[in-house]
Amino acid sequence: MPTYLTRWIMAFNTDCQLSFGFDQQTEKPQPYHCGLPQGSPVSPILFLIFSNAMLEKSHYPADAVDTSYIDDVCMVQTSRPIDRANTLLEDRTEQYLLRGLRLGFTFSVAKTELLYCLPITSKNKNISLSSHPPLRIMHTTILPQHHIKYLGVHIDESLTFLHHTAIAATRGSQVLGSFKFLWHRSHGMPAQVAYHLALTAIFPAMFWASPVWWTASPSTTNTLKTTYNAVARWITGLPLNTRITNLITLAHLPPMEAYLDYLSLRFAIRLYFLPACHSTGPPRQHPHTRQDLPGLYYLYNLSKHLIMGKLEDRITHLPVNGVHPVTSPNPDKITTPQHLHQQWLLTLPEKTIIICTDGSQLDNGKTGCGWVIFCKNLELIQLSEGHCHLGERVVVFDAELHAVQEATSSLLTTISPDADVYICIDNRAAIDTLSFNKSNHEYTRRALNNIANLHLLGWKIRTVLCPSHCDIPGNDRADTLAKQGASRNTPCQYATTTKTWLLSQAWSQLVRRWKAKLPLLALSFKFPDHL
Repeated sequence: MPTYLTRWIMAFNTDCQLSFGFDQQTEKPQPYHCGLPQGSPVSPILFLIFSNAMLEKSHYPADAVDTSYIDDVCMVQTSRPIDRANTLLEDRTEQYLLRGLRLGFTFSVAKTELLYCLPITSKNKNISLSSHPPLRIMHTTILPQHHIKYLGVHIDESLTFLHHTAIAATRGSQVLGSFKFLWHRSHGMPAQVAYHLALTAIFPAMFWASPVWWTASPSTTNTLKTTYNAVARWITGLPLNTRITNLITLAHLPPMEAYLDYLSLRFAIRLYFLPACHSTGPPRQHPHTRQDLPGLYYLYNLSKHLIMGKLEDRITHLPVNGVHPVTSPNPDKITTPQHLHQQWLLTLPEKTIIICTDGSQLDNGKTGCGWVIFCKNLELIQLSEGHCHLGERVVVFDAELHAVQEATSSLLTTISPDADVYICIDNRAAIDTLSFNKSNHEYTRRALNNIANLHLLGWKIRTVLCPSHCDIPGNDRADTLAKQGASRNTPCQYATTTKTWLLSQAWSQLVRRWKAKLPLLALSFKFPDHL
């Protein structure tokens, strides 16, 4: 670590003072000599760096797994017999504690919990907990329990998560009760507001970490449905004798099982794009695993029909900046967009490069992109054009960004002198992603890398929103080329299965199940304005 950073951290943690305030009165600041300054964003970062030294290991055996989140640590030990697993776990814990004492850290014994997860066929499965050996660490005895809590999830010894499901349903009922009190005190609440609160407050509390424990088993489903139906009744205000199908339909809620599978599938897709060194890793098939086991096994079964071919690379990082968008001359499609675009072109100096890009998807799912490059003199002179076929596993958003990648690659090979460049894009989300690629989208990353190289050569590149299908010549030509690209059969070398496409398939799967269960409903997570 650089010396200046060490000195800065030392100064940050030296001569700290603390004062308490109550009832508009604040005491005189007093010095304190432990802990980190509260309220600063750097404090949790320093804590993580410091505490990680306590958990460092020289090797990582497969039967000894440690995971930590902030100040919560979970240690898993697998071994036979049970006494051997217990001894190994005691040794590992004591090593951490001894290292922690040298660093000024210690575990909270009062919060330490012990759980034995035994196979269903084990002879020790049904014996009393008192027959299992306790954990003895540093003269402290920790007795085994039927279930423990880790990161808000209650884990039971058989991994059925029935105990957690019951607590989740209760938690949802408690949040619902709080809003019912608010409804009573405010003399009514619009159904739109109740619907919004259900999606943003009640269900997140109730379905917290559902990809970990949800398996669609009848025992968990029935427990949760009682609260789910109560939320639907609160949204609609319908009486208790209303049929459940009508209740869920009028509340504009999806079937609970389909909604929970949707949340799990989205999480599974996220796991496929994690680095190889990540502790969770992608869902995998385990032939010798119980068929009803939650977690990665269930996530694999949900997602295996979608994951095929080459996946988009969201792991590689490049230190490139985003592209600054300029104010569009066309704020909407209402105010003569073609005329406004022509006027904007007249304000640009000669030799300015104009790039028009577009993406298109046919009814059969085939997707392509197109781009046209112009140079402005007295009029626009076309320099080059092109199109690509990206296959059936991307969305139009991806195609828009790949068109920018291909167009900027073409500029890198041109013999034209450096100039100002405006990339006209008809997709606002694509412009925002080029401005800040927070999700590390592969096509965006490649396009931004090309743009960074062009900047080094003296080019100045900006993006501008250009509305589609408004008889703007360059945009219409790019649209035609994108359709030609989509109609081809030979895919581009950069064709992949994108994360955006996978997430769209997760939503499509939810919509299909939603329609099958509630065919009369207009499907959206937006509550109808007329209700």
